[in-house]
Amino acid sequence: MMDVFNLTSLLNLVNFNNNDLLQNAGFQSPWLLLLILLALLPLLIRGHSYFPHPSLLRLPEDKLSRWIARIWRGSGALGIAAIAIALAGPYWGEQQVEKIGRGAHVMIVLDRSASMNEGFADKSGDKKISKMAAARSVLQQFVKEGHEDLVGMVTFSTSPILVAPLGADREVVQAALAATEAGGMGFTAVARGLGMALDYFEGKPVTGARAILLVSDGGAHLDVKTQDLIRDMFRRQNAELYWIYLRSNNGASLNDVPTEENGGDAYPEYQLHEYFKTLKVPYHAYEAENPEAVSTAMADIAKLKNKPTRYQEAVSRQDLSGAFYLIACLCAFVLMALHLTEVKQWRSI
Repeated sequence: MMDVFNLTSLLNLVNFNNNDLLQNAGFQSPWLLLLILLALLPLLIRGHSYFPHPSLLRLPEDKLSRWIARIWRGSGALGIAAIAIALAGPYWGEQQVEKIGRGAHVMIVLDRSASMNEGFADKSGDKKISKMAAARSVLQQFVKEGHEDLVGMVTFSTSPILVAPLGADREVVQAALAATEAGGMGFTAVARGLGMALDYFEGKPVTGARAILLVSDGGAHLDVKTQDLIRDMFRRQNAELYWIYLRSNNGASLNDVPTEENGGDAYPEYQLHEYFKTLKVPYHAYEAENPEAVSTAMADIAKLKNKPTRYQEAVSRQDLSGAFYLIACLCAFVLMALHLTEVKQWRSI
């Protein structure tokens, strides 16, 4: 069955220059273009109806009839050419269309350490829900509702892994989140996860708000060199930082200030929180002690990142054969209408 031509997609492609159109245009069966030669038949062959009169030379010139004859032949030639092109399967290749929406470029940095398999600090709720399960559920909803966001994801434990590149393909991110059901392992290498996420913005134009969404249940001690490196990357990429701290049962609060008795490095979460304040970029921290707090934090983040953004959306290959079939049908309609005006029998005098 003939595919219906999408006029909206065709109009979107008008924004591209002629070089782009020529580079992306093509035919599935270009050899069928030889059938265009048949379009010469209506222009070369001259068929006449026979009437019982010896000559029409003495009749005055009828300009209207001449124009009708030209339209007749032109419509026939155009119709044949359009059918030949349609049979060749014309198409425009995949295009990238720039759109403007409201959202952000969000890189999710998800902790996959073994401690994420444990429960929250608040034991009043459902004890069976792990921090990873709660984070996965909320992030899946977050990705589903962010229709104009570009989303990517990095997971980390001992080493970071880029599981979903930054883009509009939400199915990839959803599949990556579903894979976290296998459980986590290893330690919490926060700095390496943040570094990989920030590095993905390197060299790309700033077309919208950039955000790093860190979902982790622990902190880490960063040396001075690493701190300076991460700070420079945040400043260079102009990315905001959101940290959802999933507090464990034995985890410290971000508000717990270390004392001399327990030592300055006793609370790595607090130290990491204080370091994030020195990044000189917008920073928001959310301390979640139960699944409900995680949902509340994600709702706030969804509001904060609702800013104008530009993004590229891929337009799949467009089949143009339907347009040429439509032209052939219009030509056939013109031929039929002109055929009805043809004189079949001369009036007797």
